[in-house]
Amino acid sequence: MLEPGIRALAEGPNYCIVTSVMADGDVQAQPLWVDCDETGQHLLINTETGRQRYRNFSRDTHCTVTIIDRHSWQRWAEVRGQVVEMIAGEDARAHIDKLSEKYTGGPYTKPIATERVILKVRPKRQILRD
Repeated sequence: MLEPGIRALAEGPNYCIVTSVMADGDVQAQPLWVDCDETGQHLLINTETGRQRYRNFSRDTHCTVTIIDRHSWQRWAEVRGQVVEMIAGEDARAHIDKLSEKYTGGPYTKPIATERVILKVRPKRQILRD
C-alpha cells in the first residue's frame, strides 16, 4: 500500500524519475509521468515495448521511482520496489491518454512506435520528504 502522502504526489501532475537496471549493471534514470492504481497499492508508469526501460524491466524488475512535488523540489518521495505486472493493449493506450490529460490537459498526441504498456510497481520501501 502506498503511504497517503506518496499516493497524493502520484495522483497529482508531478513528474517522477524512474530508475531501472541495464543488462551490464549500469542504471538508467529518466523523467516520466506517474500515476497510481485506484486501490493505492501500486505506482503506474506508462511506456512502450520498444523503449530501453521496457527491455530493462523485462529482464530485471527492480526499480526506484522518485516523485518530485511540482510546487517545491524539496518535497519528494522515493519508492523502491519491483515491477510486478506489465499491462498492454487497450488499457495501456487509455492510460497514456489519462496521463496526458493530467499533465497537458489533452489527449496523447505523440506517435506511438510500438505498443503502450503499463508498468505496475509494487512498493517495498517508501520515503516521503516534506
